[in-house]
Amino acid sequence: MTFSRRVRRDRSARSFRFLAPILVVFAIHHRSADAQVLIKAGDDVNFRLGLLLQGWADWTQDAVSEGYSQSFFLRRARFLITGNFGSDVSFFFMTDNPRLGGSVAVGTRSLSSGLLVQDAFVEWRLAGDPLILDVGLFYLPLSRAALTGSSSNLSFDGATYCLLQNSFTQSSAGRDVGVSLKGYLAADRLEYRVGVFSGQRQGPAPAGEPAGSRNSPRFTGRLQYDVFDPEKGYFYTGTNRGQRRILALGAWGDAQGDFVAGGADVFADIPVGRDAVTAEADYFYYDGGRQFTQVIGSVEVPLLPKEDAVYAQAGYYFGGVALQPFLRYERLHFREERFRGGDQRRYSGGANWYVAGQNLKVTPFYERIVPSVAPAGSRTRDTNHFGVQLQFLYY
Repeated sequence: MTFSRRVRRDRSARSFRFLAPILVVFAIHHRSADAQVLIKAGDDVNFRLGLLLQGWADWTQDAVSEGYSQSFFLRRARFLITGNFGSDVSFFFMTDNPRLGGSVAVGTRSLSSGLLVQDAFVEWRLAGDPLILDVGLFYLPLSRAALTGSSSNLSFDGATYCLLQNSFTQSSAGRDVGVSLKGYLAADRLEYRVGVFSGQRQGPAPAGEPAGSRNSPRFTGRLQYDVFDPEKGYFYTGTNRGQRRILALGAWGDAQGDFVAGGADVFADIPVGRDAVTAEADYFYYDGGRQFTQVIGSVEVPLLPKEDAVYAQAGYYFGGVALQPFLRYERLHFREERFRGGDQRRYSGGANWYVAGQNLKVTPFYERIVPSVAPAGSRTRDTNHFGVQLQFLYY
C-alpha cells in the first residue's frame, strides 16, 4: 500500500468515527414530530410551517487519481409554508439552499450560496377535485421520478437522468413558471395534469431585432391511473412503508419548439402484513432537435441529442425494526453513434432506518458509476460513490 492511499484510508476511517457517535445520539434521543405549527386566522383561513434538512457525509471517487473527495454538507435545507384561504384557494411556498457547504475535488466550498425560491404557487379548485387551477412556480407534470417528494424517496436521492432537459429549458429542479390544470376523475383514481410554461426564452433572431423571448411556450402533460388507493396532492410519495396500497401507471410528454420528451412509469407499494414491498420503474426519452444547439466552427451540434434512460428501484420494509433495504439501477443511452461515449450505467444499494418515520431517517448508501468510456487520463473507468444521509423533517 502506498503512503498516499494509506493517508486516504486513515482519513476515511476518522470521518466514519466522527459520524458514528452523531447517529447514535440521534437514535437514542429521537422524538416523533407529530405536532405541527398551525396558525389559524379563522375557520377556513390557516397557515402551516415546515422544515426539511438532509445532511450528507459523502465520499466520491475521482477516476484520474482513484482517490476520494470527502465532504459534509446539507443536501437540502428547505423552509415550507402552506395555507388555505377558504375552502377552494390554497398556496404553497418553499425555499431551498441546496448542497450548502458542499465541496469539490479542488477543495473549495461555500457556506453562503443563499436561499432560492423552489416553489411559489396558488391553487384554485374551480370545480372541486375534478378541475384545479395552479398558477406560479411549481413542478411541471413530468415523470413520477421527477414528481416524488424529496423527503420520501425510497433511495438516497432523486433519479439521475429524470430531468436532462432542465438546464436547456431554463428550469429550476424540474420547476417552471406557468399555468396548469389538473384533476381527479373515476373515483379519484384517474389523475391528469396539463400545463403551459415559459420554458426556454430565446434571444433576438436574427441578431439585431428589437425583442427576444418571442418563441413558443413549453407544453407538458401527465396522465396517471391508480388501480388501488388513489394518490392526490402536489408531490407523489416515494414509499408509504405499508400504510397504503398503491399500484400506479403513468405517462407524460414535454415539448417546446423542436424539442420533445416523454416517457412512462409504473409504481407499486404493497403492504405485506407489517412489512411492505416498494418498486418503481421509469422510462425517459429526450430529443432536443434544433431547439437546443451550439455552433462549433461552422457545425451545429445538438446540446440534447436523442437519448433515452431507464430508472428502476425496489425495496422491502421490515416493519418490526423500521428498516428498509433498497436496490437501484440507472442507464443512460445515446441513439447516435457519435455520442455513445456518454453512455453510462449506475448500480446502487443501501437502507433506510426510520428512527422516527420520515421525521428522522438515516440512509447509508453505495453507488457504482460505470461509464462506457474511461475519462481521459484516468487510472480507472468505474468509480465509487458512498455516503450517509441524515434527514430531519418537521411538517
